[in-house]
Amino acid sequence: MKKLAVFLSSGEPSFEIKADLEQIAHFLAEQKICMLYGGGKIGLMGYLSQKVKEYHGFVEGVTVEMFHKKKYTPDYIDFVKVETNFYDRKRKLNNHADAFLILPGGIGTADEFFDVLNLASLGLITQRIIVYNKNDCWTDLLLWIDKAKKMKMLRTIPKNLVIAVSIDELIFSLKSYV
Repeated sequence: MKKLAVFLSSGEPSFEIKADLEQIAHFLAEQKICMLYGGGKIGLMGYLSQKVKEYHGFVEGVTVEMFHKKKYTPDYIDFVKVETNFYDRKRKLNNHADAFLILPGGIGTADEFFDVLNLASLGLITQRIIVYNKNDCWTDLLLWIDKAKKMKMLRTIPKNLVIAVSIDELIFSLKSYV
């Protein structure tokens, strides 16, 4: 794996996650895996990207013009691509990732998660999708996916979807994919 697309919050959650992000940052830098993400410097996005750089890792951001103009793009990342809209941003992230890591986040993160999950369910991508369900952040959406399958509105849950409930499970899943 050369590039890991990481989808995560630009906000600060009400629960502790920064120690986990440090472990992820250390792993990415140590394995020389590029963190590919939405290019922001605030919230969890900013914290993780900064930690990857502190560990001498490589960070690539794909942002949108509206955020770049507001100076939400950090100057410490190695490469920045500015897209005109969110659709092009997601396409760029999806097309350049060797795997996907879904960390806690809000609507934007859920949108990115469902986009790659949809592509996987259609057989258009085969990369691993790892969801870190820290503090049950994704439990309700995961239950809905399971319910949709049981109700035959979803044919299959993609086999490349992995759910991690601990940082150890998450790192193990990343290691097994490297």
